[in-house]
Parts: sequence; structure tokens; C-alpha cells
Amino acid sequence: MFNNHKRLRKLMDELDRFIDSIERELEQTIKNIFESRSELLNKPMVYGFSVKIGPEGEPMIQTFGDKILRKEGFREPIYDQIVDEVKRELKLIIELPGVEKEDIKLESFDNEVTVSAERGERRYAANIKLKAPVDSKSAFAVYRNGILEVTFKLKSNTNKGYTIKIE
Repeated sequence: MFNNHKRLRKLMDELDRFIDSIERELEQTIKNIFESRSELLNKPMVYGFSVKIGPEGEPMIQTFGDKILRKEGFREPIYDQIVDEVKRELKLIIELPGVEKEDIKLESFDNEVTVSAERGERRYAANIKLKAPVDSKSAFAVYRNGILEVTFKLKSNTNKGYTIKIE
């Protein structure tokens, strides 16, 4: 019972810090919009977060949505990651509605994926930190109905320690 209370308190503290940071960011965004008298006032803005409980009971908070003012009119797409330890793969699912396959630029690194796409007024860009190291060369991507699904093989843990004899 005490352990559950401790985890709940930890989650609530993390959520409080996160909400404070969102409030500061929202205030700055609104200030920037009104100072620039931008056309952005006529466009919808979406922003949110999801909270998940990790394997060891730690809270994991992920943000998503339009971060229009951060990169020259680009929006951050909504995405999620699924790590399958049994299949030893990571699946990255990214929502990119309103663009075509040819509009998407996708780059992969061991711990990060960079995605951008642009068609008309639809402009997306994101640097996505991956939950686990992946083999970039194993990437397989499919884009259908506004959803980009990228599957990677997880990097193997070949760095096994061994004893070194000292003479």
C-alpha cells in the first residue's frame, strides 16, 4: 500500500511539473502570436500529452501536437512508439495527414528519427528520440492513409563484458 502511494505521489509531482511547463510554454506562444500579429490566429492549434506508467512504475509523459512557432511554420506530428522485446523491434507510428509519400523525408540514427513533410499549407517536422537504440539499416517504412509506420530491429546487446587478465 505504501509503495503504491509513493508511486502515485511521484506521478502527481511529475504531472505538476509538466503542467507548469505547459502553462509557461502556452503563455509564451500566445504572447508570440499576438506580438507577430500572425496569420496563425486563423489556424487550429492542437497540443496535448499522454501519460503512461513504465515497466518499473515510473511515469512517462510524452507531448504531441502543433508547435507551430518553434520552426518556421512547421507543426510537430502526433506520434507513438511501441517496443516489442519479444520480436526485438521498435515500431514508430507518425500521423502525417494531408501529404503524399513523395513529400516525406525520413532519416534515421541509432537513437533518433528526423521526419519532415510539406504539401501546400501542411508542413510537419520533428526530431523524435527513440525509446531504445535501433539498427538504422533495418528500417522498413509504409505510408497509408496519412499514417507513416516505421519498423526497426533493436540493436543487439553484443557488448558483453569479459575478464581481463592483469600480468
